[in-house]
Amino acid sequence: MTSAIDRLSRVTCRTVPKRDRRPDENEDSVAVDLVSGRFAVSDGASTAARSAVWSALLVDAFAGGEDPLAPDVLDGLRREWWSKVFDPGLPWFAVEKLQRGSAATFVGLRIGGGAYQVTAVGDTCLFHVSDDELVLVGPVDDHRDFSRYPDLVSTHQPLAPAAVWSGGGAYRAGDVFLIATDAVAKHVLRERVPGVLRVCETVGGDLEFVRFVASGRQSGLDNDDTTVCVVHT
Repeated sequence: MTSAIDRLSRVTCRTVPKRDRRPDENEDSVAVDLVSGRFAVSDGASTAARSAVWSALLVDAFAGGEDPLAPDVLDGLRREWWSKVFDPGLPWFAVEKLQRGSAATFVGLRIGGGAYQVTAVGDTCLFHVSDDELVLVGPVDDHRDFSRYPDLVSTHQPLAPAAVWSGGGAYRAGDVFLIATDAVAKHVLRERVPGVLRVCETVGGDLEFVRFVASGRQSGLDNDDTTVCVVHT
């Protein structure tokens, strides 16, 4: 049986934390399983409790073959988040924040057999480029539509069906998929295809991507945790 890895020419993921933050303070998470052709990116909400733990649980579940947005899976992930972050020895104010919960955006992409499917919540975005044309972009498709209050997958609040965006279709050899957290997605959407391709050209090495982000922040790229996953078919 041919696996998804046999049909992908290159997959690269890069991430840079907010300016003046340490790598371990980055609240974005990425997970990839090449054999099943699963790729996921999640952006933990900065105002939420222990959102890096939550974003990691979401992407790991997807890469492991589960649907983290399915009610039963989501309930299990919520319990797992609590078990990871709660400690009875925490000060009262830390416990109080934990009780308000955590939240994150999410994109899960599955590629295989000449077709792909994507599911997303929030403003981390998927871009599909084929023959220098933008075939699909979402959940946000206009740089003017980003806001401080995107839809989020929460540890405590119900996930409204209307918050879940999905898409998909066929792809061909040579197509490119980019998953990008909101800072890059917003930046890219100002240029659309040229923006996508520019990002894809800068992920060859960690230092190259760091320089791209630093330069972008001087010309309008939001100072936020910045993460991309680029899939070349």
